[in-house]
Amino acid sequence: MIDVSGRRRPRFGRLAGVLAAGVLAVGAVGLSASAGAAATSTASASHAADAAASGGIAASGGIAAQPRSAVPWSKVGPGWVLAEYGTASAGKSAPVTLYLISPGGVRYTMRTWSGKGMIPYLIAWSGDKTRALLGTTGSGYEQLTLATGRLTTGKLAGKAQPMGYTTPDGLDLYGITEANAGGAAAMVARYSQAGRLLKVLTRGVGENTAVYGPNGATLAVSSSKGIELVSNGGGVIRSLPVPGTGTAIGCQPIRWWNATTVLAQCIAKGADASRLWLVPANGKKPTALTPQRGNTGEDLGDIGAWRLPSGLYTQGLTGCGSMGIFKQAANGSVTLVNVPNTQANNEVVSALGARLLVHAQTGCLNSSSLLWFNPSTHAEQWLLRAPDKAEGVVGVVAFNSTENALPF
Repeated sequence: MIDVSGRRRPRFGRLAGVLAAGVLAVGAVGLSASAGAAATSTASASHAADAAASGGIAASGGIAAQPRSAVPWSKVGPGWVLAEYGTASAGKSAPVTLYLISPGGVRYTMRTWSGKGMIPYLIAWSGDKTRALLGTTGSGYEQLTLATGRLTTGKLAGKAQPMGYTTPDGLDLYGITEANAGGAAAMVARYSQAGRLLKVLTRGVGENTAVYGPNGATLAVSSSKGIELVSNGGGVIRSLPVPGTGTAIGCQPIRWWNATTVLAQCIAKGADASRLWLVPANGKKPTALTPQRGNTGEDLGDIGAWRLPSGLYTQGLTGCGSMGIFKQAANGSVTLVNVPNTQANNEVVSALGARLLVHAQTGCLNSSSLLWFNPSTHAEQWLLRAPDKAEGVVGVVAFNSTENALPF
Protein backbone atom coordinates (compact mmCIF):
# COMPACT_ATOMS: atom_id res chain seq x y z
CA MET A 1 0.00 0.00 0.00
CA ILE A 2 1.14 3.54 -0.69
CA ASP A 3 1.10 6.03 2.15
CA VAL A 4 -0.65 9.02 0.58
CA SER A 5 0.47 11.29 3.42
CA GLY A 6 4.11 10.76 2.50
CA ARG A 7 4.98 9.56 6.01
CA ARG A 8 7.98 7.30 6.29
CA ARG A 9 7.11 3.65 6.71
CA PRO A 10 9.12 1.17 8.78
CA ARG A 11 11.28 -1.33 6.94
CA PHE A 12 11.08 0.57 3.63
CA GLY A 13 14.73 1.56 3.40
CA ARG A 14 16.18 -1.87 3.99
CA LEU A 15 13.71 -3.52 1.62
CA ALA A 16 14.18 -1.10 -1.26
CA GLY A 17 16.55 -3.42 -3.10
CA VAL A 18 14.21 -6.35 -2.62
CA LEU A 19 11.24 -4.36 -3.86
CA ALA A 20 13.16 -3.67 -7.03
CA ALA A 21 13.27 -7.42 -7.58
CA GLY A 22 9.52 -7.71 -7.07
CA VAL A 23 9.58 -8.81 -3.45
CA LEU A 24 8.01 -7.35 -0.31
CA ALA A 25 8.40 -8.88 3.14
CA VAL A 26 4.98 -8.75 4.78
CA GLY A 27 4.45 -9.98 8.36
CA ALA A 28 1.29 -11.28 9.86
CA VAL A 29 -0.08 -12.82 13.00
CA GLY A 30 -1.94 -16.11 13.17
CA LEU A 31 -4.52 -15.73 15.94
CA SER A 32 -6.73 -18.20 17.76
CA ALA A 33 -10.41 -18.45 16.87
CA SER A 34 -12.23 -16.23 19.34
CA ALA A 35 -14.10 -13.58 17.40
CA GLY A 36 -17.84 -13.40 16.95
CA ALA A 37 -19.63 -14.02 13.70
CA ALA A 38 -18.66 -11.80 10.81
CA ALA A 39 -21.14 -9.23 9.63
CA THR A 40 -21.99 -8.77 5.97
CA SER A 41 -21.11 -5.55 4.19
CA THR A 42 -23.40 -2.56 4.52
CA ALA A 43 -25.22 -0.96 1.64
CA SER A 44 -24.28 2.49 0.38
CA ALA A 45 -26.94 4.30 2.42
CA SER A 46 -25.87 2.50 5.60
CA HIS A 47 -22.23 3.27 4.78
CA ALA A 48 -22.99 6.98 4.60
CA ALA A 49 -24.95 6.90 7.85
CA ASP A 50 -22.13 5.06 9.59
CA ALA A 51 -19.62 7.63 8.39
CA ALA A 52 -21.71 10.50 9.67
CA ALA A 53 -22.08 8.84 13.05
CA SER A 54 -18.39 8.19 13.54
CA GLY A 55 -16.51 11.24 12.32
CA GLY A 56 -16.13 10.17 8.71
CA ILE A 57 -15.42 6.51 9.45
CA ALA A 58 -17.91 3.81 8.58
CA ALA A 59 -17.24 1.16 11.20
CA SER A 60 -19.04 -1.35 13.39
CA GLY A 61 -22.68 -0.30 13.19
CA GLY A 62 -21.74 3.39 13.05
CA ILE A 63 -20.99 3.40 16.78
CA ALA A 64 -18.75 6.28 17.80
CA ALA A 65 -15.33 5.48 19.26
CA GLN A 66 -15.20 4.88 23.00
CA PRO A 67 -12.74 6.54 25.40
CA ARG A 68 -9.66 4.82 26.80
CA SER A 69 -11.35 4.49 30.19
CA ALA A 70 -13.95 2.12 28.68
CA VAL A 71 -11.42 -0.50 27.50
CA PRO A 72 -11.96 -3.92 29.16
CA TRP A 73 -8.22 -4.49 29.58
CA SER A 74 -8.60 -7.99 31.03
CA LYS A 75 -10.18 -9.10 27.75
CA VAL A 76 -7.58 -7.59 25.43
CA GLY A 77 -5.66 -10.30 23.59
CA PRO A 78 -5.81 -12.31 20.34
CA GLY A 79 -8.23 -10.74 17.89
CA TRP A 80 -7.62 -7.18 19.08
CA VAL A 81 -6.00 -4.68 16.74
CA LEU A 82 -4.16 -1.36 16.92
CA ALA A 83 -4.74 0.81 13.86
CA GLU A 84 -3.76 4.32 12.79
CA TYR A 85 -6.44 6.13 10.82
CA GLY A 86 -6.01 9.43 8.94
CA THR A 87 -8.76 11.65 7.62
CA ALA A 88 -6.64 13.67 5.19
CA SER A 89 -7.03 13.63 1.43
CA ALA A 90 -4.00 13.61 -0.86
CA GLY A 91 -1.68 16.56 -0.36
CA LYS A 92 -3.47 17.84 2.72
CA SER A 93 -2.93 17.45 6.46
CA ALA A 94 -5.58 16.33 8.93
CA PRO A 95 -5.73 14.51 12.29
CA VAL A 96 -4.52 10.93 12.62
CA THR A 97 -5.94 8.74 15.40
CA LEU A 98 -4.61 5.53 16.92
CA TYR A 99 -7.49 3.17 17.75
CA LEU A 100 -7.61 -0.01 19.79
CA ILE A 101 -10.26 -2.24 18.17
CA SER A 102 -11.95 -5.28 19.72
CA PRO A 103 -12.78 -8.49 17.80
CA GLY A 104 -16.38 -7.27 17.72
CA GLY A 105 -15.36 -4.01 16.06
CA VAL A 106 -15.66 -1.62 19.02
CA ARG A 107 -13.14 1.22 18.67
CA TYR A 108 -11.36 2.91 21.57
CA THR A 109 -9.40 6.12 21.03
CA MET A 110 -5.80 5.82 22.24
CA ARG A 111 -4.30 9.05 20.88
CA THR A 112 -4.90 11.67 18.19
CA TRP A 113 -2.22 13.69 16.38
CA SER A 114 -3.13 17.02 14.79
CA GLY A 115 -1.67 16.09 11.43
CA LYS A 116 0.79 18.96 11.47
CA GLY A 117 4.43 17.96 11.38
CA MET A 118 5.79 14.45 11.84
CA ILE A 119 3.22 11.80 12.73
CA PRO A 120 4.76 8.62 14.22
CA TYR A 121 4.16 5.37 12.35
CA LEU A 122 2.99 2.27 14.16
CA ILE A 123 5.68 -0.42 14.55
CA ALA A 124 4.68 -2.95 17.22
CA TRP A 125 2.57 -3.86 20.24
CA SER A 126 4.23 -5.30 23.33
CA GLY A 127 3.27 -8.86 24.28
CA ASP A 128 2.19 -7.74 27.75
CA LYS A 129 -0.40 -5.59 25.87
CA THR A 130 0.60 -2.40 27.72
CA ARG A 131 2.65 -0.42 25.15
CA ALA A 132 2.63 0.58 21.49
CA LEU A 133 5.92 1.32 19.72
CA LEU A 134 5.87 4.07 17.11
CA GLY A 135 8.68 5.27 14.86
CA THR A 136 9.55 8.88 14.14
CA THR A 137 12.66 9.49 12.02
CA GLY A 138 15.84 7.43 11.77
CA SER A 139 16.53 5.80 15.12
CA GLY A 140 13.87 7.83 16.92
CA TYR A 141 10.78 6.26 18.46
CA GLU A 142 7.94 6.86 20.86
CA GLN A 143 6.23 4.50 23.29
CA LEU A 144 2.60 4.98 24.20
CA THR A 145 1.35 3.42 27.43
CA LEU A 146 -2.10 2.38 26.25
CA ALA A 147 -3.94 2.35 29.58
CA THR A 148 -2.83 5.86 30.60
CA GLY A 149 -1.94 7.66 27.37
CA ARG A 150 1.55 8.49 28.64
CA LEU A 151 3.96 9.10 25.76
CA THR A 152 7.73 8.79 26.07
CA THR A 153 10.39 9.37 23.42
CA GLY A 154 13.73 7.72 22.76
CA LYS A 155 16.43 6.97 20.23
CA LEU A 156 18.26 3.72 19.64
CA ALA A 157 22.02 3.90 20.09
CA GLY A 158 24.23 3.77 17.03
CA LYS A 159 21.61 5.02 14.55
CA ALA A 160 19.78 1.69 14.56
CA GLN A 161 16.25 1.56 13.21
CA PRO A 162 13.68 0.30 15.75
CA MET A 163 11.96 -2.86 14.53
CA GLY A 164 9.86 -4.10 17.44
CA TYR A 165 9.64 -5.58 20.91
CA THR A 166 11.33 -8.72 22.17
CA THR A 167 8.97 -11.59 22.91
CA PRO A 168 7.03 -12.77 24.79
CA ASP A 169 6.35 -9.66 26.91
CA GLY A 170 8.23 -6.84 25.20
CA LEU A 171 10.70 -6.11 27.97
CA ASP A 172 13.31 -4.87 25.47
CA LEU A 173 13.40 -3.40 21.96
CA TYR A 174 15.30 -4.72 18.99
CA GLY A 175 16.64 -2.87 15.98
CA ILE A 176 18.59 -3.13 12.75
CA THR A 177 21.63 -1.14 11.67
CA GLU A 178 21.97 -1.18 7.88
CA ALA A 179 25.10 -2.21 6.06
CA ASN A 180 26.87 0.84 4.64
CA ALA A 181 29.10 1.81 1.74
CA GLY A 182 32.10 1.86 4.06
CA GLY A 183 31.94 -1.92 4.35
CA ALA A 184 30.27 -2.24 7.75
CA ALA A 185 27.91 -5.23 7.89
CA ALA A 186 24.27 -5.02 8.95
CA MET A 187 23.69 -5.56 12.65
CA VAL A 188 20.78 -6.95 14.67
CA ALA A 189 20.85 -5.88 18.31
CA ARG A 190 18.75 -5.73 21.47
CA TYR A 191 18.16 -2.43 23.26
CA SER A 192 16.63 -1.22 26.50
CA GLN A 193 13.34 0.65 26.36
CA ALA A 194 15.39 3.82 26.81
CA GLY A 195 17.40 2.97 23.67
CA ARG A 196 20.63 1.77 25.31
CA LEU A 197 22.49 -1.00 23.47
CA LEU A 198 22.23 -4.20 25.52
CA LYS A 199 23.56 -6.88 23.20
CA VAL A 200 24.71 -7.24 19.60
CA LEU A 201 22.95 -10.40 18.45
CA THR A 202 24.50 -10.91 15.02
CA ARG A 203 26.30 -9.11 12.19
CA GLY A 204 26.34 -9.94 8.50
CA VAL A 205 25.96 -8.47 5.04
CA GLY A 206 22.51 -9.95 4.48
CA GLU A 207 21.34 -9.96 8.09
CA ASN A 208 18.94 -7.04 7.85
CA THR A 209 15.58 -8.64 8.69
CA ALA A 210 14.78 -10.36 11.98
CA VAL A 211 11.70 -11.88 13.60
CA TYR A 212 11.63 -12.98 17.24
CA GLY A 213 10.49 -16.49 18.08
CA PRO A 214 7.44 -17.06 20.29
CA ASN A 215 9.34 -17.61 23.55
CA GLY A 216 11.91 -14.87 22.97
CA ALA A 217 14.90 -17.21 23.19
CA THR A 218 15.72 -17.13 19.47
CA LEU A 219 15.31 -15.00 16.35
CA ALA A 220 15.04 -15.88 12.68
CA VAL A 221 17.38 -13.61 10.71
CA SER A 222 17.78 -13.17 6.95
CA SER A 223 20.86 -14.41 5.16
CA SER A 224 22.17 -14.85 1.62
CA LYS A 225 21.68 -18.63 1.64
CA GLY A 226 18.65 -19.10 3.88
CA ILE A 227 17.83 -18.22 7.49
CA GLU A 228 20.09 -17.83 10.53
CA LEU A 229 18.78 -18.98 13.90
CA VAL A 230 20.17 -16.47 16.38
CA SER A 231 20.20 -16.53 20.19
CA ASN A 232 18.62 -13.71 22.19
CA GLY A 233 21.85 -13.87 24.21
CA GLY A 234 23.88 -13.20 21.07
CA GLY A 235 25.44 -15.36 18.36
CA VAL A 236 24.26 -17.65 15.57
CA ILE A 237 22.96 -20.98 16.86
CA ARG A 238 22.80 -22.60 13.43
CA SER A 239 22.48 -21.76 9.77
CA LEU A 240 19.32 -22.98 8.02
CA PRO A 241 20.09 -23.11 4.29
CA VAL A 242 17.23 -23.18 1.78
CA PRO A 243 17.91 -25.20 -1.40
CA GLY A 244 18.51 -23.25 -4.60
CA THR A 245 18.58 -19.81 -3.00
CA GLY A 246 20.42 -17.14 -4.95
CA THR A 247 22.94 -15.27 -2.84
CA ALA A 248 22.21 -11.87 -4.39
CA ILE A 249 19.04 -11.48 -2.30
CA GLY A 250 18.74 -14.71 -0.30
CA CYS A 251 15.91 -15.34 2.15
CA GLN A 252 13.94 -13.21 4.58
CA PRO A 253 11.88 -14.48 7.52
CA ILE A 254 8.27 -13.36 7.25
CA ARG A 255 7.03 -14.75 10.58
CA TRP A 256 7.08 -17.89 12.68
CA TRP A 257 4.66 -20.36 11.09
CA ASN A 258 4.45 -22.11 14.44
CA ALA A 259 6.65 -22.45 17.52
CA THR A 260 9.30 -24.50 15.69
CA THR A 261 9.11 -23.43 12.03
CA VAL A 262 9.89 -20.19 10.19
CA LEU A 263 7.94 -19.00 7.15
CA ALA A 264 10.50 -17.50 4.78
CA GLN A 265 10.45 -15.95 1.35
CA CYS A 266 13.41 -16.65 -0.88
CA ILE A 267 14.63 -15.70 -4.33
CA ALA A 268 16.07 -18.67 -6.18
CA LYS A 269 19.18 -18.37 -8.30
CA GLY A 270 18.14 -17.05 -11.71
CA ALA A 271 14.57 -16.28 -10.61
CA ASP A 272 12.78 -12.97 -10.23
CA ALA A 273 9.72 -14.10 -8.24
CA SER A 274 9.80 -14.90 -4.54
CA ARG A 275 8.83 -18.33 -3.22
CA LEU A 276 7.68 -19.37 0.24
CA TRP A 277 9.43 -22.02 2.33
CA LEU A 278 8.79 -23.61 5.72
CA VAL A 279 12.15 -23.75 7.48
CA PRO A 280 12.44 -25.93 10.62
CA ALA A 281 14.46 -24.23 13.36
CA ASN A 282 16.05 -27.55 14.34
CA GLY A 283 17.98 -27.75 11.08
CA LYS A 284 15.83 -30.31 9.27
CA LYS A 285 15.31 -29.92 5.51
CA PRO A 286 13.06 -26.98 4.51
CA THR A 287 9.84 -27.63 2.62
CA ALA A 288 8.57 -25.49 -0.25
CA LEU A 289 5.12 -24.13 0.60
CA THR A 290 4.51 -22.57 -2.82
CA PRO A 291 5.85 -23.43 -6.27
CA GLN A 292 8.19 -21.16 -8.14
CA ARG A 293 6.13 -18.47 -9.87
CA GLY A 294 7.14 -16.80 -13.11
CA ASN A 295 6.64 -13.37 -14.64
CA THR A 296 3.31 -14.27 -16.21
CA GLY A 297 -0.09 -14.95 -14.71
CA GLU A 298 -1.88 -13.21 -11.87
CA ASP A 299 0.52 -14.21 -9.08
CA LEU A 300 4.00 -12.79 -9.72
CA GLY A 301 5.58 -13.98 -6.47
CA ASP A 302 4.41 -15.10 -3.02
CA ILE A 303 5.20 -13.03 0.07
CA GLY A 304 2.90 -14.45 2.78
CA ALA A 305 0.64 -17.39 3.60
CA TRP A 306 -2.06 -18.43 6.09
CA ARG A 307 -3.66 -21.84 6.52
CA LEU A 308 -7.37 -21.53 7.35
CA PRO A 309 -10.00 -24.26 7.77
CA SER A 310 -11.05 -23.56 4.17
CA GLY A 311 -7.57 -23.94 2.72
CA LEU A 312 -4.18 -22.33 2.16
CA TYR A 313 -4.24 -18.65 1.25
CA THR A 314 -1.25 -16.73 -0.05
CA GLN A 315 -0.32 -13.09 -0.50
CA GLY A 316 0.93 -12.56 -4.02
CA LEU A 317 2.39 -9.66 -5.92
CA THR A 318 0.16 -8.68 -8.83
CA GLY A 319 2.28 -6.04 -10.54
CA CYS A 320 2.60 -2.25 -10.36
CA GLY A 321 3.18 -2.38 -6.59
CA SER A 322 -0.12 -4.12 -5.86
CA MET A 323 -0.92 -7.25 -3.88
CA GLY A 324 -3.68 -9.83 -4.10
CA ILE A 325 -5.04 -12.70 -2.02
CA PHE A 326 -4.95 -16.14 -3.63
CA LYS A 327 -6.22 -19.58 -2.66
CA GLN A 328 -3.65 -22.25 -3.45
CA ALA A 329 -4.80 -25.69 -4.55
CA ALA A 330 -2.99 -28.92 -3.69
CA ASN A 331 -1.20 -28.85 -7.07
CA GLY A 332 0.16 -25.35 -6.39
CA SER A 333 -2.15 -23.48 -8.76
CA VAL A 334 -3.81 -20.35 -7.41
CA THR A 335 -7.15 -18.59 -7.77
CA LEU A 336 -7.53 -14.88 -7.04
CA VAL A 337 -9.85 -14.21 -4.09
CA ASN A 338 -12.19 -11.29 -4.65
CA VAL A 339 -12.83 -9.19 -1.55
CA PRO A 340 -16.22 -7.47 -2.10
CA ASN A 341 -16.41 -3.68 -1.94
CA THR A 342 -12.66 -3.25 -2.36
CA GLN A 343 -10.33 -2.50 -5.22
CA ALA A 344 -7.64 -4.85 -6.47
CA ASN A 345 -4.94 -3.99 -3.91
CA ASN A 346 -5.58 -6.10 -0.78
CA GLU A 347 -3.01 -6.86 1.91
CA VAL A 348 -3.49 -9.53 4.57
CA VAL A 349 -2.42 -8.41 8.04
CA SER A 350 -3.32 -11.49 10.08
CA ALA A 351 -5.64 -14.47 10.40
CA LEU A 352 -8.26 -15.29 13.02
CA GLY A 353 -9.99 -18.66 12.85
CA ALA A 354 -11.67 -18.81 9.45
CA ARG A 355 -11.05 -15.16 8.63
CA LEU A 356 -8.36 -12.85 7.32
CA LEU A 357 -7.71 -9.32 8.54
CA VAL A 358 -7.40 -7.30 5.33
CA HIS A 359 -5.95 -3.83 4.76
CA ALA A 360 -7.83 -2.99 1.60
CA GLN A 361 -7.75 -0.23 -0.95
CA THR A 362 -11.34 0.98 -1.08
CA GLY A 363 -11.15 4.30 -2.90
CA CYS A 364 -9.16 6.34 -5.36
CA LEU A 365 -5.81 7.83 -4.33
CA ASN A 366 -5.15 4.69 -2.28
CA SER A 367 -7.85 5.32 0.30
CA SER A 368 -7.53 2.31 2.63
CA SER A 369 -9.86 0.49 5.01
CA LEU A 370 -9.66 -2.43 7.44
CA LEU A 371 -11.96 -5.45 7.62
CA TRP A 372 -12.22 -9.05 8.70
CA PHE A 373 -13.06 -11.23 5.69
CA ASN A 374 -14.02 -14.89 5.46
CA PRO A 375 -12.72 -16.09 2.06
CA SER A 376 -14.92 -19.18 2.21
CA THR A 377 -18.26 -17.46 2.87
CA HIS A 378 -17.31 -13.96 1.68
CA ALA A 379 -18.73 -12.53 4.91
CA GLU A 380 -17.28 -9.12 5.84
CA GLN A 381 -16.89 -7.26 9.13
CA TRP A 382 -15.67 -3.72 8.59
CA LEU A 383 -13.54 -2.24 11.36
CA LEU A 384 -12.49 1.04 9.73
CA ARG A 385 -14.07 2.05 6.43
CA ALA A 386 -12.65 5.19 4.87
CA PRO A 387 -14.68 7.57 2.75
CA ASP A 388 -13.45 7.88 -0.82
CA LYS A 389 -10.30 10.06 -1.15
CA ALA A 390 -9.51 9.96 2.60
CA GLU A 391 -6.20 8.23 3.34
CA GLY A 392 -7.88 5.98 5.93
CA VAL A 393 -5.86 3.21 7.57
CA VAL A 394 -2.14 4.00 7.48
CA GLY A 395 -0.85 1.46 10.01
CA VAL A 396 -2.09 -1.67 11.76
CA VAL A 397 -0.67 -4.27 14.15
CA ALA A 398 -2.59 -7.22 15.54
CA PHE A 399 -1.98 -8.41 19.10
CA ASN A 400 1.03 -10.67 19.62
CA SER A 401 0.65 -14.41 19.41
CA THR A 402 2.94 -17.31 18.59
CA GLU A 403 3.19 -15.86 15.09
CA ASN A 404 4.61 -12.36 15.33
CA ALA A 405 3.20 -9.36 13.55
CA LEU A 406 5.19 -6.86 11.53
CA PRO A 407 3.71 -3.59 10.38
CA PHE A 408 3.00 -3.31 6.70
